[in-house]
Amino acid sequence: MKKLYLLLISMLLMGGANFVSASQIELEIGKIDPTPSGPGHTKEPVIVPYVWQEDHELEIDTPHDEYVLNIVSGTTIVYSTVVYSTVSMVVLPATLSGTYELQLIQGNLCFYGDIDL
Repeated sequence: MKKLYLLLISMLLMGGANFVSASQIELEIGKIDPTPSGPGHTKEPVIVPYVWQEDHELEIDTPHDEYVLNIVSGTTIVYSTVVYSTVSMVVLPATLSGTYELQLIQGNLCFYGDIDL
């Protein structure tokens, strides 16, 4: 019975390996234009999006705001697209390889982190 139990557990762990192959991208927050715009700027907390990567696929937790997604190499934007609030999966071009900076821009906020493709 113990052998059957261990076999079952090991099969579950191997079968579940696909679920943990995606890695979360740690994002930091930056302001594009730090000057306040108008008298009514709020002090609401900033909600950092959760982004997971598996190969060239990015998954953004929903619901989320609309973002401009940039893939940046140095100071050059090598790929850019709009991620609408109804979209949770973004497939990046397979021609991209190497280490880049991922940017999610919303208003005057930029969420950024490193991404390996």
